[in-house]
Amino acid sequence: MWVAHYASGLIAKPFAPRVPLSLLALAGAFPDVVFFILQFFGIETFNLDSSLIPRGCFPYTNDYPYSHSLLGMTLSGVALAVVYKLSTSAPVTLKDQAAIVAAAASHFLLEWPSHREDIKITPHDSIQLGAGLFDSPVATFLVECAIYLAGLWVYTTFAPITTRAGYKTHKNRLWGITLFLIGAQAHFAFGS
Repeated sequence: MWVAHYASGLIAKPFAPRVPLSLLALAGAFPDVVFFILQFFGIETFNLDSSLIPRGCFPYTNDYPYSHSLLGMTLSGVALAVVYKLSTSAPVTLKDQAAIVAAAASHFLLEWPSHREDIKITPHDSIQLGAGLFDSPVATFLVECAIYLAGLWVYTTFAPITTRAGYKTHKNRLWGITLFLIGAQAHFAFGS
């Protein structure tokens, strides 16, 4: 999954109106950030597998037991929530922190249907999960966009009006970002 990871931040915003939307959106994609950091240090790996190129839109084999296990995703969300609480002078409630953690943990629910069998519940779990939606670029594109647009609908419908002042003032900016993200998803699904 790619663009759908931002949907969890949009959905979390009505539950955590004081948390910046940018942080909630980051939380949804944060396990990928953790993966790239761990990959840089050689703890996890990301490898092109030419045998997967004809199969779909993600021709890589990954070994990411820490960043892409449910436990790892949840812990990365906890770490992000703690860093946010320690770095802001604004009041941060337990509900705000839970929204950040839930957005990060939701990464697992979005990875499970799309990935080939390479995600786990815990880092050292012998069972690897994944339904393989990546093998269908069209389905990947449609599902990703539908999840993102559903999250955008939740945000624009249910987030308190004060948290939507920016997009209400600059409506073209929100649609511009949405078109950019859908274009990036098209590139991900069809440009691999």
